[in-house]
Amino acid sequence: MAEEGSCCKPNVVTYNTLIHGFCREGEIAEARKVLHEMITERVNLDVITFNILIDGLCKNGDVKAAQKVFKEMATYGVVPDLKTHCSLIDGLCKNGNVSAAQRVFEDMHAHGVVADLFTYNILIDGFFKNGDRNSAVRMFEQMITKGVVPNIAIYNCLILGSFRAGDSHKAFQLYEELFGCGLQPDVYTYNTLIHGCCKEGAFLRALELLQEMIARGMMPNVVTYNCLIHGLSSVDEWSHSIAIFRKMVSQGISPDVVTFNTYIDSLCKHGVTCEAEKLVGLMEEIGVKPNVITISTLLHGYVLEGRVDEATALFDTMTQKSIVPNQHRYSTLINGYCKTGRIIEALQLVEKMMMQGLKPDDVTIDIILCALSKCENPDEVKLFISGMSDGRELLEEFNRCK
Repeated sequence: MAEEGSCCKPNVVTYNTLIHGFCREGEIAEARKVLHEMITERVNLDVITFNILIDGLCKNGDVKAAQKVFKEMATYGVVPDLKTHCSLIDGLCKNGNVSAAQRVFEDMHAHGVVADLFTYNILIDGFFKNGDRNSAVRMFEQMITKGVVPNIAIYNCLILGSFRAGDSHKAFQLYEELFGCGLQPDVYTYNTLIHGCCKEGAFLRALELLQEMIARGMMPNVVTYNCLIHGLSSVDEWSHSIAIFRKMVSQGISPDVVTFNTYIDSLCKHGVTCEAEKLVGLMEEIGVKPNVITISTLLHGYVLEGRVDEATALFDTMTQKSIVPNQHRYSTLINGYCKTGRIIEALQLVEKMMMQGLKPDDVTIDIILCALSKCENPDEVKLFISGMSDGRELLEEFNRCK
């Protein structure tokens, strides 16, 4: 990095800045080259150097490399601090390796590092996401024993975890408990409670919570209303769902793509894709961009109604909308062709699918074979299959089912 003969050589701060920049851009290989240069140039590495690199590796999904760098710190006489441990624990939890994260947590004491509220929050959330509710509760109890005062983020994590474990009673116990700790619920708390109630069909309680948060001076956001709209729509409570939608708009909260997708999904499932199409048009009119879920839902709706030509046209425009057809979307359209007796077109789509490295799943194969067994021109179909790159296996299955 330093030019030959120059008296001004870069120091550790300069190198750390470079490593941070490369990590922020996801150029981890370049960041590691800078670390190697620091070692070659005998620059004294500090804990910040390792913190930046470990955090960057974890955020880019290379947790094993982060663990290796963590172990190498001792070689250079650098002791990991709280930031080092938190970055690695967070990376391991997000990678699903909570047991390894717990070992790093337990090793903190050996490095003279005391866990803070943020550290406990990471682990508690990690345990819940891993389905280990008991360990999450034990970690919370340990935190209290160590004198670490919980905040609303910890309680939000515990409430969400309780709902995930199917224990709404405990979730509401924790909600009542947080007031005793001098804490106040935030919008996230209420959104979690409302979402949990809607999933359990407790819509009256969910609506009471909405009124409660407004009474406490908290403005619901689009997530709050989306939870209610989705829950009510899923049980065909249309009048209540529309009333909530109107309330949201009256408060100046604009519907987002999730709001629209909820209604589009319900309309398609009820066989009124013509109304769903109008909503897609409205979305584009008010500047809400349809996403992959919007398009996939409408595709499925067309197939359900037997509108295969519209489904085909929509499928063909997916690439224009930067949506890559996946196995599910191919299977949806293949199913549509089979249901309407358009076997050759279904098989053409199978071939196109397989050319893109995607294989039809067992359900799709069963649909194709069922359609083949009922087709009126079996010889033509057999000829087409035999010409397919992977048609022999399908042909054998067809012969067996005949």
